[in-house]
Amino acid sequence: MTFRFRAAAALDIRRKQEDAARLESAKAELALDSARQKADAARAAVIADGERLVNAQAAGLESWRVQWHRAWIDQQRRHAAARADDAVVKAREAEAAQKVVQEAFKRRRVLERLRDRAARKHRRAADQQHARDMNELATLRFVAQITEGATRGD
Repeated sequence: MTFRFRAAAALDIRRKQEDAARLESAKAELALDSARQKADAARAAVIADGERLVNAQAAGLESWRVQWHRAWIDQQRRHAAARADDAVVKAREAEAAQKVVQEAFKRRRVLERLRDRAARKHRRAADQQHARDMNELATLRFVAQITEGATRGD
């Protein structure tokens, strides 16, 4: 008799759920990396624009150009802050996706452990039945030998 796990379909579903969760987690990690790169680039742009303003002031720039540079730098700072906020949001999403993966892993492992325990129990029962069958066969052969010996001796 072969072992058949009754909850095999549920285990397959759990595996698919875990795979889907891992895929979503990977997508969230990619989005996080992209958001961090954009935030770093925006911070670098603010620094570069600040250095350009300093260099332009040292070269002697009109006041309206200085004001324009300052307004541009303020806009770049707001942009950099928005990118940094996006990175924080993406980090939270990636963390949440990783927690979903962990939960899916736990649910799958529960069913796998249940399957493994049931398979061991089935193997033990099959081994015990085999031992009983062998004992019964040995007993029948022994009784047959004794009976055959008793009938010959008569």
